Amino acid sequence: MSKALRLVCVLAATLLTTAGSVQGEDTKDVARMNAGAVTLITDGNDIQASHYAADLAALMEAEHDLRILPVMGRGPVEALRDLLFLRGIDASIIPSDTVAYMRKQGLVEDVEKKVTYIARLGSAQLHVIARKDIATLKDLAGKKINVGAASEARFVTASLVFESLGISFNAVEGRETEAAKLLKDGKVDAIVLLAPEPSSVAEELARAGDFKLLNVASNDELDRIYAPAMLTARSYRGLAPEGATQTLGVSYAVAVFNWKKGTDRYYKLRKFADVLYSGIGDLQTGQWQAAWNDVNLSADLPGWTRYVSADEWLADRKRARAESETKEEAALKAAFQSYLERSNAGIDLSEMKSSALQ
Repeated sequence: MSKALRLVCVLAATLLTTAGSVQGEDTKDVARMNAGAVTLITDGNDIQASHYAADLAALMEAEHDLRILPVMGRGPVEALRDLLFLRGIDASIIPSDTVAYMRKQGLVEDVEKKVTYIARLGSAQLHVIARKDIATLKDLAGKKINVGAASEARFVTASLVFESLGISFNAVEGRETEAAKLLKDGKVDAIVLLAPEPSSVAEELARAGDFKLLNVASNDELDRIYAPAMLTARSYRGLAPEGATQTLGVSYAVAVFNWKKGTDRYYKLRKFADVLYSGIGDLQTGQWQAAWNDVNLSADLPGWTRYVSADEWLADRKRARAESETKEEAALKAAFQSYLERSNAGIDLSEMKSSALQ
């Protein structure tokens, strides 16, 4: 055997030995890593949703048995569809009206039964900005409105709201970054934005001074999907001289598939809910990317059902708080009784009675 061939054989044996050692070492952690990996898909167009996902990934870095893997989707509808049908997707951060839109469009049968939520996060507000000569939302009937592409969250919201109010319009595509220019150039009569206030696009149009925010009134159908909201940003004074504009708020939801209790995916999502709910105090310190201070994890989400693991966490927390309050109340009563006994220990009650009768 030549030296070169012997060297190749030695190297091959070394690689096989090393690979076997590494493989043996890795197999100990593979099951744990997979059991704790939570793939979280977001609307790839939404910066706020991406911030929520990034913060959750950072929060859970210290959890050795739990790891968040953020994935960028292609709009809220596709993100929800991926949650339902794409293998390996565990959760999604989407605007809460996505489920109502998919139900109304008949895109997924019984979607409300298949999708639940772990947490209600912050919200974005619907902005409808039009030319100054347009007085009300109804005046937009038949007009050209920039609502974005079907992959954008504002398209979903605009579709639901205008249809529910019986207002037909001509949809004009174009990214949100192009919306202000479209309105300024007269290519559209109005634009729809979906963003936490203040929106930079709305501020730009407020400075231009030729446009106005329109009030968006709700109805019974919209009340089941949205929360009432007001636009009051000082930077909007050029759009709303009266100081406030009525509109609708769209919450972000941490959506999950409605896995049955007792399944492996159920236990994974339960731990995910535990860490999120327990870590909300840390998230609300103001040192993170997303607006966590606006988050109330116990708040309900219109039109949605809370996932069983999140419900259990809230129930356990409520029960623990009640038990703690009961113990504290008992301790206070005992301490007060002890104080009374010590205070009366050296007092002759008969002398107190006779003094009182004199």
